Amino acid sequence: MRRCLRRLGFTFRRARRVTAKPPCPRKQGRVRRALARLHRLEEAGRCRVLYGDESGFCLLPPVPYLWQKKGQTLCLPATSHSRRLNVLGFLSRQGHLHHFETLQKITAAFVIESVEALLPALPGPTVLVLDNATVHRSRLVRDKRKEWKQKGLRLLFLPPYCPHLNLIETLWRQVKGRWLWPEAYQNFETLCQSVTAILAQVGTRYRLSFA
Repeated sequence: MRRCLRRLGFTFRRARRVTAKPPCPRKQGRVRRALARLHRLEEAGRCRVLYGDESGFCLLPPVPYLWQKKGQTLCLPATSHSRRLNVLGFLSRQGHLHHFETLQKITAAFVIESVEALLPALPGPTVLVLDNATVHRSRLVRDKRKEWKQKGLRLLFLPPYCPHLNLIETLWRQVKGRWLWPEAYQNFETLCQSVTAILAQVGTRYRLSFA
């Protein structure tokens, strides 16, 4: 069967969830160029770039691997679910992670609290790349930007519908698709313990690098 499917042009790959709308090419290009400049500055030792985003972990199974036609990706609609472990992470291109967990919904106040906890760990001028989620663009966060800038932290927002530009999305896919074993899904408690253990070892046992 496998050989037959491969002869027909199919490969066994993970399906992906898709955004509701395509990104604006002009805005996407502008941000790509800005990120490229920041990466060059980082390589020259003049700043650090972190990618931030939230992800939720629940007992809903991850997106499956499926036989798909080469050059095409099967896309599945997102679904809602109940009890979740929510994580806010800040990931460097070298694969180093700062993360903050909560069983509650992630709010602007939680984002601010997490960034405040992150600040002492920053080695110098840092740019934090975020998407346009409401909690990132809230008035509470806007009111903190001047203070954070004085402490060496600037925010850069991605255009809408551009999750592929946020490198931390790769981390979430790896955790859910490769690093979490089926045994982690026995119940919500074992899932939380497994996620916490994995995230604590990103950069050591579990490695990512984008440099």
